[in-house]
Amino acid sequence: MAHLSLHPTLTAEVSDAEAAQRLRAIGQRITRLRVAVFKTLLAAEQPLSHPEVQQRLEASETGAIDRVSLYRNLEWLVQNGLAHRVTTDDRIWRFSARREETATQHPHFHCVSCGQVFCLPESSVPVPRLPVDYSMTEMELVVNGVCARCGKEPPQKTSRH
Repeated sequence: MAHLSLHPTLTAEVSDAEAAQRLRAIGQRITRLRVAVFKTLLAAEQPLSHPEVQQRLEASETGAIDRVSLYRNLEWLVQNGLAHRVTTDDRIWRFSARREETATQHPHFHCVSCGQVFCLPESSVPVPRLPVDYSMTEMELVVNGVCARCGKEPPQKTSRH
């Protein structure tokens, strides 16, 4: 079930040329699948799981996608700093494109009711002090709770036997 984005201004239609330009800017080889995957992440309102990316790609002009190739391309985007990976307590990785407006480390909100994950780019999280000779490569903070939409829904009735 789709939710409205917490930050609708972050969602924009992205052309293949724009996505390819961002990929080209990091000096890496451009492939049709890399462009399609990156474009899908850029157009998404919230971080997407591997199956959600695959579903969106297969519903588009891309057609059938090998799930291993898709996973490799998602990992490639993360390794090259064009996307980030969010892990929640449901142990599902979700991927989100790094945009200029969300390029800094930021927390994410995970709705424990519907499972959706949203970026919280306006929230700042202080970087913890690390011991000498330690260096941070990435920091991840996920806030678990109930989103506004799920909070308005009546509680599910549970049957007792």
